[in-house]
Amino acid sequence: MLLTFQDRLRIPWRGGAKQITLDNVLTLVLLIGLQLLAAVSFYCCLFVFIVLPLLLLYLKRLLGKILPKSKFFTLWFFCSGLYLLALFELTVPLLEILPQENVAFVILMSLSFICLYKAKQRAVLAHLTAIPEANGSECCKNGSDSQTAVLISDRDDSDDGGSGGSVVGGGSDGGGRLACQLCRKYVPPRAYHCKVCASCVLRQDHHNVWLNCCIGKSNHRLYLAGCIFTLLALLLFANLALTAVCHPTPIFTVYGVIVMMPDDCTDIFFQYDIALCFTGSIYALLMATFIAISVLKQLCFISCGMTYTEWRRGEHVKRRNCLWNWKTFCLGQ
Repeated sequence: MLLTFQDRLRIPWRGGAKQITLDNVLTLVLLIGLQLLAAVSFYCCLFVFIVLPLLLLYLKRLLGKILPKSKFFTLWFFCSGLYLLALFELTVPLLEILPQENVAFVILMSLSFICLYKAKQRAVLAHLTAIPEANGSECCKNGSDSQTAVLISDRDDSDDGGSGGSVVGGGSDGGGRLACQLCRKYVPPRAYHCKVCASCVLRQDHHNVWLNCCIGKSNHRLYLAGCIFTLLALLLFANLALTAVCHPTPIFTVYGVIVMMPDDCTDIFFQYDIALCFTGSIYALLMATFIAISVLKQLCFISCGMTYTEWRRGEHVKRRNCLWNWKTFCLGQ
């Protein structure tokens, strides 16, 4: 019955009705429902923002097992951005916000969407699908539950890509090349197999569930830029919304701009639209916390010249110094 309901769940679309999966509907229902519930009272707000991270963690583990290519988290992330943008433009009292502050928020949010969307589009460019296979067999057969497959051991993982890797097939054809045990084809150093994407990814950092793609050599810089823009947009939203609905107090002045912070938020739940702005700010700060942790991890790994996948696998290879590592990262080398 569930499959029949999902098959009949369609929306009118150009060229024919388009099917909507249940995980897409669940995203919108949970996101909007929890935000509306959180604005009812203080205790509802406390309950929602305690349960929300635990719920997303549970869904991440559940969908990772039964539906690894689900677009649930991708829709959640982009719908959250659109929800905060709509909340800021329609509900937050704009009389309390300067026009340049409004423009700055819209620009930061637009840049974050563009960078992350481009990062998702460019993810396929790091997939090693055109490299000849070792035994002529088909690529990417699912095996164990681990996300990345172990490559042939004793490989050369240096930056100059020397010829110390294991040879597959013998002779001079495979000299210095490595072989993926799942794809059964030759791959260059620092390439790892993603079982969700069903492909080897060049310089894979991790598989990002929020973008539903791998972060690798082709999109790592766009991903980092998108995370930084998103972090700045969320912090700006939280500050502007809280100072608009709470009693603001000036903290300091930067180049003639007075930086305000909320002082008293005791009466926010007496009016529902004001409470929506407050809970939206808390949600933005919650998102900003996790994104800040992700950005700090990325900065540390880039400074050390390694990816998260290499660190998790224990392949801690020394790659010159911090400045050289950042130079190669920024130049895409």
